Amino acid sequence: MKSVVALAFTLFPAVAFAQGAPRGQILFLQCRACHAVEAGAPNKVGPNLNKMFTRPPAGAAGFKYSAAFTAAKPVWTTDSLDRWLTKPSSAVKGTSMAFAGIAKPEDRATLITWLQVATR
Repeated sequence: MKSVVALAFTLFPAVAFAQGAPRGQILFLQCRACHAVEAGAPNKVGPNLNKMFTRPPAGAAGFKYSAAFTAAKPVWTTDSLDRWLTKPSSAVKGTSMAFAGIAKPEDRATLITWLQVATR
């Protein structure tokens, strides 16, 4: 059994990372392919989320938001981000974000709390 665990850590570095990381950071693993949270990090497929709670809606510098998202201009609060993370395509009709959402309310709450700290 120990060799299987060791093999998992070798083949899947995210598993090793996740062992000591806060739960919100682990949940963010599904987001980081498209989003960064660090100040000065470039936009990816999605905008850099740094300062997302304090900047203007659709306000990541240099990121081209979809027309639907720009028109909706969501202001990120705990409630609005919870609706968004539940199912982005329902929160903003016509968004280009191709993410199904996070089903468990406790996972969304944990991720939102982590984002509130990580994106300051």
